[in-house]
Formats: sequence, C-alpha cells, structure tokens
Amino acid sequence: MTLLEQLQAAAENARKGLPAALTIDADGVQYTRNFMPQERLILLGGGTIAQPLCRYAADLGFELVVADDRPSFANHPRFPEAKQIVCDLFPAAIEKIGIRESDYVAVITRGHRYDADCLRELLRGIMPRYLGMIGSKRRTVGLLNMLEEEGFSRADLDRIHTPIGLDIGALTVKEIAISIVAELIAERRRTTDRRSKSSILTAEDIDLPLLE
Repeated sequence: MTLLEQLQAAAENARKGLPAALTIDADGVQYTRNFMPQERLILLGGGTIAQPLCRYAADLGFELVVADDRPSFANHPRFPEAKQIVCDLFPAAIEKIGIRESDYVAVITRGHRYDADCLRELLRGIMPRYLGMIGSKRRTVGLLNMLEEEGFSRADLDRIHTPIGLDIGALTVKEIAISIVAELIAERRRTTDRRSKSSILTAEDIDLPLLE
C-alpha cells in the first residue's frame, strides 16, 4: 500500500473513530505511526474527587462522561470538561451511556449501595478495558464477596482495580485524583513499547484535517 493510500485509509478510520496506522521505511528501518481514537473515561459519581479527576483526565486526552443521580452534581458548570453528562439513577445512566470494550470506568459514588448498583449493571454487560472502584480495602473486599455470592464471576470481579488508583500515599482529594490518573496511564501504556526502545510512535490526538 502506498503512503497516499495509507493516509487515505487512516483518514477514513479517523472519521469513524477507529484506530489507524502508517508504516514508513527510512534508512532500512521500518517505522509505524499509530493513530488511536480518543479513549472514553466514564465517571460514575460526580462528587469531590470527580472534579479534579475530570480535569486531569481531559488534559491527558480522555473523552469524559460523568453520571450522577443528583442534578446539583450532574451538570456542565460543575464539569465543564465533560463531553456528556447523564443525570439518572446509576443503572439507567450506565444503560444510556452504553459501555464499550475500549472504555475506562471509575466507580466513585457516594456510598456502598450505589457502588453495588453500578457494578451489578456493569458486570451484566460488556466489560470495559479498565474498571476501578473507590473505597477502603476492607469495604471493597466485602462488596466483591457479596457480588460473588449473588452469582457474579470471580474472574470478572478480580479484574476490578480496587481500591482504585496507584498506591502513592495519596491523602488529599487532588492527590487521590492523581493516583487514579496514574493508574489510567499505566493501563493505557500497558502494551505500548517505550519510544526509546521502539520504532512505533503513538498519537492519541488524531488531526483529521491534517490527515485529509
């Protein structure tokens, strides 16, 4: 495939929100430029941690979706970076959003009962690429055991990142948000070679007009 044909195919995929790649030979070395569609981060819960998490994740190129059942928490003035805001009961909100395999989902509701509602709905559908839940280790272990007793797969439950975020000793709201963002980055880069050791370069910010 010629470079022009590759560019045309990349532009077509970008218009559809699909990944694309260009392969170029230079001085006997084959280089690949991957163009990745914008990844979606779904915040289930619009509380205090959700606000800085929304800002930080948006800066990293995530497309933000926020859901909460309280109108005073689920609104654009509170989350100006969010592309979509859903105000509804959590199971209904999850159904409206429509979870994809490529999604990142953070369950950061205001209580155990709402976390359980979210997980039941999520575990019945498509498992996202990343699923994290906030809460203390003792509380989250108890919740997962309860869901296993209800019949949910232990293998699926074990895929949940909980307590959510990397253990960096975070204490403040912003530090906790940063620990969650760090875990999102770790998942995003889990299968990506470092640039210094690879001929593969990846761009998340697809410039469609430039490709065209």
